[in-house]
Amino acid sequence: MPAFSVDPGLVLFLLCAAAIWPLMRVCRRAGFSPWWALLIFVPVVGQILVLGFLTVRRWPARLAVDPPAPRRKERRTA
Repeated sequence: MPAFSVDPGLVLFLLCAAAIWPLMRVCRRAGFSPWWALLIFVPVVGQILVLGFLTVRRWPARLAVDPPAPRRKERRTA
């Protein structure tokens, strides 16, 4: 029996707790509610959902930063 052992659930909780603040900032900058970051505490499904909605869905704040390019007028040739 080892003299020192660490519970894997405790390690997972500490890693999720360390990731919550940066993930909340990413959600806020993406235009989503920062409370979505709390899904990361759901063991497997939560991480997949958080990564899924951050990668697959369109970021609403992106439209404010990068508006669509204006259409160019066609040049008339004589």
